[in-house]
Amino acid sequence: MKLSFLVLCCAAVVSVQGQNYIDNYLWGAITYTTIADNSNQVLSPRDLEFKPNTDELWVVNESDNSGGTNVIIYHAGLPSQVAEYRKDSHTSHFMLIPAAFAFSDIGEFATVGEAQSSNGGASTFMGPVLWSSDTNIFARVFQSNWANGKPLGSHLDMLHQSPMAMGIAHDTLEAYWVFDGYNSDICKYDFVTNHGPGYENHDNGIIYRYTDVDVQREPDVPSHIIKDKSTGWLYIVDTGHKKLIRINTNTGVVVDTLVTPGTAQETLDGYYEVQGVVQEVIDTFTTRPSGIALYNGRLIVGDYDNGDITIYDITGASPVMLGVIPTGQAGMEGIEIGTDGKIWFVNNTANTVVRMDATPAANDPAILNITAPTIINGEKEFYSTAFDLCSAVITPVVTLLNAGTTPLNLAIITYSIDNGNAVLCPWSGSLPSGLTTSVTLPSSPLPAGKHKIVVSLSTVNDDNPANNKKEGAFRSESPVQELPYAEDFSANTFPPVGWDYVNYNPNAFISRSNTVGGFGNSTGCFFMDNYSSYEDISGQRDYLLMPIIDLVASTAQTTFEFNVAYAQYNSGTNDRLQVMASTDCGNTWTTAYNKAGATLATAPSTTSVFVPSSTQWRHETINLTPYIGSPEVLFMFATESAFGNLVYVDDIAIADAGVSVNEIAGSSSMQVYPNPASGQITIALNVERNEPVLLKILDLQGRVVFEKSVAGISATTIEVANFARGVYTAEVSNDAEITKKKLVLE
Repeated sequence: MKLSFLVLCCAAVVSVQGQNYIDNYLWGAITYTTIADNSNQVLSPRDLEFKPNTDELWVVNESDNSGGTNVIIYHAGLPSQVAEYRKDSHTSHFMLIPAAFAFSDIGEFATVGEAQSSNGGASTFMGPVLWSSDTNIFARVFQSNWANGKPLGSHLDMLHQSPMAMGIAHDTLEAYWVFDGYNSDICKYDFVTNHGPGYENHDNGIIYRYTDVDVQREPDVPSHIIKDKSTGWLYIVDTGHKKLIRINTNTGVVVDTLVTPGTAQETLDGYYEVQGVVQEVIDTFTTRPSGIALYNGRLIVGDYDNGDITIYDITGASPVMLGVIPTGQAGMEGIEIGTDGKIWFVNNTANTVVRMDATPAANDPAILNITAPTIINGEKEFYSTAFDLCSAVITPVVTLLNAGTTPLNLAIITYSIDNGNAVLCPWSGSLPSGLTTSVTLPSSPLPAGKHKIVVSLSTVNDDNPANNKKEGAFRSESPVQELPYAEDFSANTFPPVGWDYVNYNPNAFISRSNTVGGFGNSTGCFFMDNYSSYEDISGQRDYLLMPIIDLVASTAQTTFEFNVAYAQYNSGTNDRLQVMASTDCGNTWTTAYNKAGATLATAPSTTSVFVPSSTQWRHETINLTPYIGSPEVLFMFATESAFGNLVYVDDIAIADAGVSVNEIAGSSSMQVYPNPASGQITIALNVERNEPVLLKILDLQGRVVFEKSVAGISATTIEVANFARGVYTAEVSNDAEITKKKLVLE
């Protein structure tokens, strides 16, 4: 829901309009637009934040002892806006009475809650929680609702020394600053390396407690904090003391090693007391400040009691108060300077998300969005089989917006892939105020795999640089592979070159075996480990994407073949293996092969880890008739775990199953029997002119394992007992033409 109303701003102004767009809020009219409300399940919201350099806005709701909830607003404030409500199955502990959250710049966010503990009694076992900001992971994976033995929702990590925490700010990588309302001080938490969704190993966390920074919790009113990463100053709304302070995080020394209390015991890699940090009081209030945000040399603080927003200039040695915006929005908590450069806030008592629009800037070019390639908002290690670009070349397309009041005539648009060299595109024209235009950027080569694209612009005059950048991730699928195609996983590199692996669990995943191969013929294959995790990973889906295959030259006899080995853990564990195909570059998928449990099994059930013998494999063949003639087909192996046993796959081949490529003189005949075979085979030829021909047997890699010159009309018996099991090609040729048949040895 969007509702707008206009308020004439009667701010207490210390400065006049300047080049900083935030200063525009201190003069002229301000329009307030309700972006979302309780109809979108915005219920007692406490904080909001844009995912970095996107138009994706996240909101956290206070909720009750059942746990906090979230509303994700895609394309926030735009005509295409969509709001989505989410609740992780384990927020009754990991997001209990949330007070604040903060995004990192590596695809994660962290939350803190105004709760002493979910364990009851004297327990103080509570603190910041780390989550993935990938919308395919957060509140989507391991949603077991506290089922015994299963992972604990989608949380990535948690540390437990700050109950009643009221604010949080990102520092770097997986480190965050926390307003500890229980101990009345500030802590720095470093998760170091998260344990993956739902697991419980928190042993590598490090905590620094700044004991001489005295803050006070105000019940039911968050104390938001934010770090200026360019200077190291951490700005803190000390709501209980009714003041605004800052500490210099580049100062302070460790003075002691701390021990976790008996009410919150946990193993840590380090727990230290820090003192001597430089701290300053910036301002004091008679009411209760709560929200805080900063951008481009401006700091803004929102007041819970009356909705006033105070703006400070922080570019000098000491912050200077520029003015106050009296919004009249009592109940204001989290506040944000959005990726459009505008002020946004949540009103906890009105159940609203509000955007404030000031007088437009004179010069304000903006990158509205990236329209090509199709991107996911986030980092390149995303969990999805979509967002694919089936090309070895990228040609980005962006929407350029003139958000200023004067015509836009010139801009420099650049993009980079994976922080590589910038590709420049000068744009010139005449773009009137409020209009957009599509700009196609120069092409550049692109290797296969996942990538992050960052697009930005610059102009001579730009009063609002906040909207100059957009970013996202995608996957490049290239180059196209011709028939025949084979992969035996003999190389140590995994995934193989041109393949891509989609997974979210670092504790249970697909990998390469260097000791096992199909039918014992090699020591290389891939396997999904459904067995070894100490958590029950039932329902986990992993995807192994192959390169694009060109099936234009395929025939009705072209098949997809591979070898598989699997044993159930017991009769009730039905691990699944699928082969899926897409003819539209990963937008939609169809299932070409689907087996699970006893149907998939090639060996008896075992409660030990399954390692197949040479006789515990099966050869599988998939009919590719639905995909014949398609120039670009993506295939992928998909696994779905039942927390059972290992599934092995080897010797993948996509090739013609038998009929001649060019029959000799148009009248040759070749029979191979028995087929499949194990001891010996007979190859019977009947060439019309009985010309001498060359008979060969080749393995999947095209290596000749048997060769003999025979008569055009003949029957040749060949001993194959010592050949490695697998798929071969029987080939007969003369100087001009060739005939082939598939041969399977078991």
